[in-house]
Amino acid sequence: MALYKLRDFIPDYQEYFDHDDILKYDLYVGNDKVGSIDDLLVDDKGQFRYFLINTGIWLFGKKVLLPVGLARIDYIEHRVHADTLSKEQVENLPEYSEDMTVDFEHEEGVRKVYRSGRREKTPAGLGVGYGGADSAPSTPNTTPSVDLSAGYDGYDKDSYDYNLDRDLYDLSEQNHAKLLSSQERLRLRRQNR
Repeated sequence: MALYKLRDFIPDYQEYFDHDDILKYDLYVGNDKVGSIDDLLVDDKGQFRYFLINTGIWLFGKKVLLPVGLARIDYIEHRVHADTLSKEQVENLPEYSEDMTVDFEHEEGVRKVYRSGRREKTPAGLGVGYGGADSAPSTPNTTPSVDLSAGYDGYDKDSYDYNLDRDLYDLSEQNHAKLLSSQERLRLRRQNR
């Protein structure tokens, strides 16, 4: 599925955020500012998928993707919180560059890093949505022996569904109420065109 920068997908995006510019928010891990939000990637159905984050304070100038489900948004302080994000994950995430198209392989490389973080926090024997904890990649520093063009659970770019990684992509009323509302308005506009 194609992904688009929010600014390219809908130039008047601020209208859908009640004229609040979420793309100017700072990125925090705990109480520490670690970067900023550069953009928001949207799929062709209008679903928000990733924050494009600039981790310039942590790792000078590295831009990476943060799945929207891993973020908590503070509209009052103009912050996006990624409390489970670690510096090690950022180091292991594939870098995003302005001239690239985010394809299945890039997304799978991103998912691999975030899945690894979940495995480390999941007790042995408790599944994490991919056939159990043992099927997730072992550590963020391990180079996968799996061809990323075929997913970790036998899916590929044609059969992958974001529902396989709900905890990465689902928006909740608790952490994303305004984002959900903005996404729904955007999707309705898209459908009406």
